Amino acid sequence: MEGSVKSRGQKTHTLRTDDYCVIVKGSATVGNTLTASVFNQNGKSLEGEASYSWQKKVYGAWTNIAGETSARIRIPSGLVGAEIRAVAVLSVAEGPDNFVSTAVSVASQNPIVIENQNDGTTDWKITNPAMNHEIEAFADATSINAGETLNLKVSLSSAGKYDLDVYRLGYYGGAGGRLISSAPGLDGLTQSSPTMTNPATRLIECLWDVSHELKTSATWTSGLYVIKLTDCRSGKQSLVPFVLRKDFQPSDIGFQDAVTTAQAYNMFGGFSVYDANSVGNKRAYQVSFDRPYDAAHFGFSNTDGFNCNNMLAWEYNMVRWLESQGYDLSYYTNVDVHSRPLQILSQRIFLSVGHDEYWSMEQRDRVESARDNGIHLAFFSANTAYWRVRYDSSSRGQSNRVVTIYKDSSGIGAGLCLDPLAQLDPAASTSLFRSREVNRPENSLLGVGYVSEQDKVYEGFDFIVSNAADPIYAHTGLRNGDRLKGLVGYEWDAVLDNDASPDGLVIVSESSTRANKTLSSLPGGTNPNVSHAAYYKAKSGARVFSTGSIQWVWGLDDSWTFQPPRLTRSWRRRLKDSVKRLVSLVVTVPIRNMPRVDRRAQQMTVNLFSQMDVRPQTPSSWLILS
Repeated sequence: MEGSVKSRGQKTHTLRTDDYCVIVKGSATVGNTLTASVFNQNGKSLEGEASYSWQKKVYGAWTNIAGETSARIRIPSGLVGAEIRAVAVLSVAEGPDNFVSTAVSVASQNPIVIENQNDGTTDWKITNPAMNHEIEAFADATSINAGETLNLKVSLSSAGKYDLDVYRLGYYGGAGGRLISSAPGLDGLTQSSPTMTNPATRLIECLWDVSHELKTSATWTSGLYVIKLTDCRSGKQSLVPFVLRKDFQPSDIGFQDAVTTAQAYNMFGGFSVYDANSVGNKRAYQVSFDRPYDAAHFGFSNTDGFNCNNMLAWEYNMVRWLESQGYDLSYYTNVDVHSRPLQILSQRIFLSVGHDEYWSMEQRDRVESARDNGIHLAFFSANTAYWRVRYDSSSRGQSNRVVTIYKDSSGIGAGLCLDPLAQLDPAASTSLFRSREVNRPENSLLGVGYVSEQDKVYEGFDFIVSNAADPIYAHTGLRNGDRLKGLVGYEWDAVLDNDASPDGLVIVSESSTRANKTLSSLPGGTNPNVSHAAYYKAKSGARVFSTGSIQWVWGLDDSWTFQPPRLTRSWRRRLKDSVKRLVSLVVTVPIRNMPRVDRRAQQMTVNLFSQMDVRPQTPSSWLILS
């Protein structure tokens, strides 16, 4: 928010870094409550230092709503169709000053419910994946605000035509996606080979030209989107994911897409941040968003976890279920949390799903600040906030397009550390958050921390109930020792014995696992063969909950996205040449053939979100709302 318009009759006031703005959170639908808060541009709350009123627009003029003189407004049916806003009066150096929020349109149904009433399709799925570079692409941004333009960079193995279709992912009666726009018969060229722009860090970038400008509309609904590209000559297909934001549109849940983790595992051009799927078993210290996802990244099951890390593996399942239940959602990426201090303050809940391993310090600070300002945190994920990264500019100067992660703090102070910034400032080390240098163990935020894994990613261990009297188990009938099948894996978290756990931590599950490795960073006395689900209540009143498992969301929805394609001889040869460890890649049984959806897990989630003041608008008939 670059500026704030004063109430009628007063001049416009341009916000500076130390100035203030009004943020509204919650669902702008009948019967729900909106809450206004004042923040400076760095996300620092000034709660208690402002007086509030609410206004609605009548014939183009803003008019006070009678009786609404607090930071909260419960929306009556009489406001349906109206635009409303919050007004805050602050005492600043120049005297009392008025600031207003972005206008909000009141509706009887939230945007997600309305969106999912449209006809869906399964056509967004890839059925003929481009295994040999027939068509591949990437976008110049991981997310854009509705109404902005996304630049797409496409390369074909031979010049020709390609079709472009844009889909939004959701529930849509079970189809899982909706066609938003199409551009058939576009001209495509062969672009340059991937370029190693920094040999010292093995940074690979694709210095491609823009092929197509995707113009979005302000009417598009926030969400996870995929662009499906089809080479007209061969019929081969590829996907480009992106997130569409609706900045400052209040909602109940902010859904964060963990794009940085997906990029960390992406081996396009021969390098990821892992030795095991990098050329010569030598990982990169920097990876770029300016490259396609490797063809193996979408549509495969595998036994070692490298290529399953994308929005379709776990986030998609959560999206399907949440949207089927009519939760009011906004979407953004972890790059947005890093670069936009106010991004997560317009929702009641910040939601992390699946595998959310790589965070910047700015992201960590902003999520903690949100918690301290009363924003609830829900981590349906594991191995979360484990590695600390920083974002750097691309070789062409675009900010936040390079992920830097040396994973090394050894030799700091002796000139032996790989990270040049850490040599100057050990606290800047791109290493573990729990490392001595960074000293921000993830369990101080989540309540639990990463302990181990079982690389067979589509198997898993049972979620075992403990503390069954806790309200999270209301209406489930679950008792201590009961099991929810296969919801723990393929990586899991547990309570760490490092004196950093939050006060008042409540454990609601202790599940037995079987680790295939022990972390060198594991605090002494911590059991790697146990997974914990736990929660605590922060001093601000915010609740923080962690499932302690990457794949817990399969208890809500276990729909698999693709029929795994048959691995051809040429594809096996490509894997052998580029990624030796992945020679053993096997196609396993899709998870849809091993059902894990459990109505008790769904009831637990409804209970949890209800405790966070969020309720579904179209709940399944068997769910009981507290």
